[in-house]
Amino acid sequence: MDLRHLSYFLVLAEELHFGRAADRLHISQPPLTRMIQQIESDLGVVLFERTKRSVKLTPAGADLLKDAKQMVQQMQTLKKRLATHGQALRGSIRVGYVGAVMHSPLPTQLADFSRSNPDVQLHFEEYPNQNLLHELNNGTLDAAFVRTWLPTDNLQEDLILSESFVAVLPAHHTLAEKETISVSELQQEKFITFSRECGPTIFDSFVALCTKAGFSPQILHHASQLNSVLRLVESGFGVSLLPQHTQRGYNLNLAYIPLEDATETVPLLMLTRKENPNPALNKLKLHLKPVSTPGQYE
Repeated sequence: MDLRHLSYFLVLAEELHFGRAADRLHISQPPLTRMIQQIESDLGVVLFERTKRSVKLTPAGADLLKDAKQMVQQMQTLKKRLATHGQALRGSIRVGYVGAVMHSPLPTQLADFSRSNPDVQLHFEEYPNQNLLHELNNGTLDAAFVRTWLPTDNLQEDLILSESFVAVLPAHHTLAEKETISVSELQQEKFITFSRECGPTIFDSFVALCTKAGFSPQILHHASQLNSVLRLVESGFGVSLLPQHTQRGYNLNLAYIPLEDATETVPLLMLTRKENPNPALNKLKLHLKPVSTPGQYE
């Protein structure tokens, strides 16, 4: 017995008249009679008492009626939900982010998603890391994008991209013409870097790179904004080690040189609540297709 069988049974149970039920179903009376007989044969019970003057539900028919409506409604709801897979969705996604993710492939990926899903609206909010966690946990945001590993006991954490470090040098620096350099070649340099409070993973990875190269970095200035780091380097105050995509969106007089021995990477992470029924959010996750290969989106 399938959904069509149950639908025929429900219509006849409501009308208690084969002719009227057949009209509602847009079929003739004989096929309806055969369908009801088939249902009764499958179940091994009589569902309707038939006389020349009336049609009544039997106790078995009344018992089936109790559950049939709910079964049909559940099946129809399931069909509608499954039909959304692979089709355009309607809805909205509230996206939070730290400013550093704007200097990555993420904005392009989100723009591609919007073009592919024009009926899904993306709403953006920029917050510091801890504020993003708070807004996610209280349901104000659907997703948050960060560049550092955070305590996320109640959240799902997906790695979207793992990004290599590059050396950022003034264009006139003696090493600026090299195709690659080693971290040890920067041992005598003064560094401009993010403060650990603003970018704990970037800062810790920067220190680890220098430590592995055999020296402790001379840090001239801790900045809170990427623009400050880049402008200070451009002005000749020092050099920096930053994720490779930080040059996006800037046209400064700088050289970005790949490192030969950079084993540390910087993550781009998508955080979501573990239980979030937003179907548009699930489609965004599939679109971003988390990866872990450094430089995949160059």
